Amino acid sequence: MILDSRICYRALKARDARFDGRFFVAVSSTRIYCRPVCTVKPPKRENCRFFPSAAAAESGGYRPCLRCRPELAPGNASVDSISRLAQAAASMMEDRTLDQEGLDTIASRLGITDRHLRRAFGAEFGVSPVEFAQTQKLLLARRLLTDTALPVTEVAFASGFGSVRRFNALFKQRYRLRPGQLRGPLRGGTPLAAAADVLKFELSFRPPFDWSAVSAFLGARSIAGVEAVEDGCYRRTVRILIDGKEHTGWIAVEMSPGKP
Repeated sequence: MILDSRICYRALKARDARFDGRFFVAVSSTRIYCRPVCTVKPPKRENCRFFPSAAAAESGGYRPCLRCRPELAPGNASVDSISRLAQAAASMMEDRTLDQEGLDTIASRLGITDRHLRRAFGAEFGVSPVEFAQTQKLLLARRLLTDTALPVTEVAFASGFGSVRRFNALFKQRYRLRPGQLRGPLRGGTPLAAAADVLKFELSFRPPFDWSAVSAFLGARSIAGVEAVEDGCYRRTVRILIDGKEHTGWIAVEMSPGKP
């Protein structure tokens, strides 16, 4: 993805939410990268570098901002066939297909060669599939460490790492922090969940978003005994099969206080 630095910098200065997740700005003087909506004072133009993805920024040696938290940025939009191809591959990686079956399997499912997939991935995200997958795992780990009470060992495995030792080493190499140092509420983050079996996250979106209309739509079509909408909060039961074992639980979605 080719970025126009002039447009990116104008969006950065305006904190234009329409560009949130579409690019990231890295500051050479601090070696930190941010979302274009970050509330810190915009850096000087000559100190800015713009990247199409968080993975590309981290591949360039930059660390994520603790205030705007790049891991919360909305995902990139699919705008053409190459982009859709790369996005489809990225979606499979989120399902751990890369770890479990390899890049050849992902390419085969998409009907292309692994070489073509690497080219498409590089054009869209600016990094290789492996580098992208590593960054996604680390960003998920950051979020779990910050927003939940899960033990570090469980965070490592939940993020897709097969080894706690590998997780600790890569985390420290990339962020210059031990995983445990991210524990506790951080600027821009939500408080830790009260219990390890309850995970609470804040999902980002590009405004405008009419949650009242969405929740009313879901409420009018809810399935009795499975779904419910009360006071603007959507709830439903879930059942997930993982490695042959059935897990049951529930999800609840509501607009955060103070959001438009």
